[in-house]
Amino acid sequence: MPEPSRQSLATGFRDVDSSGDTSACHRCLDLITGIPFFQNVKEESFRILADTNPSLVLDAGCGVGTDLVSLVSRLPAGSGIVGIDASESLLARAAERTKGIAGQSSLVRGDLAAIPCRAEVFDACRIDRVLQHIRQPVTVIRELARVMRPGGVLVAFDNDWDTFSISLGDQDLASRIGRAWLESFASGRIGRDLFSLFETCGIVAIRAEPRELVLTDLAVAKQVFDLPDLLERMVRAGELEPGETAVIWEELIRTERKGGFRAGYTGYLVRGTKA
Repeated sequence: MPEPSRQSLATGFRDVDSSGDTSACHRCLDLITGIPFFQNVKEESFRILADTNPSLVLDAGCGVGTDLVSLVSRLPAGSGIVGIDASESLLARAAERTKGIAGQSSLVRGDLAAIPCRAEVFDACRIDRVLQHIRQPVTVIRELARVMRPGGVLVAFDNDWDTFSISLGDQDLASRIGRAWLESFASGRIGRDLFSLFETCGIVAIRAEPRELVLTDLAVAKQVFDLPDLLERMVRAGELEPGETAVIWEELIRTERKGGFRAGYTGYLVRGTKA
């Protein structure tokens, strides 16, 4: 697999169009889509939405549009889907990928904290790994609740980066790396907070289910967790000595060769209904 860009993927998604390397964000979204763990979570969210027989669905933070194409194929005939994203760059890619479903889909550029739609328009909404990049996620959930009809279903998946772990013999070092990764995100613990935020925003019949990712391939983990950039940032911040990064890579490579490499975390798939 290609080496990840030096653009920080933990921070770049806060404002993709000004990140300095929008292609890195595009590649990250495509990488995630190809990993079975994330495929399975997406498929479950699609199933939950399709089971409600919705007429109109909102995909909040639709990114490059891959999920729009997959979701439309699972919805009842005649259903429509709207994808909204703040990034002009991501929406341009989404427009290319959704040409085949143009009759059932539309794209909107907008801020999820102030969704440019009137109230009670959608039968269902989904948001996937977007809230971790937003400092006030409750504002977005309120907006999603506002644009849903009563009885509408909201599905969210997001990460609890406080659970991040990586195979290193020095547990203090592993903890420091995990803490640095957690603190890279605007809302790094959002996964565990989704249940209470749904309640706050008038969502009922909530179910929150943990999903654990374990990666054994160092090349994939390097990209998913943007490890080169993370360690470089820790050096710049004085949290690692410059020589420590080489030692860390040597240990990770050695551990993988022995079949003992592990890196992962827990995310939460949460669903609920608008009262």
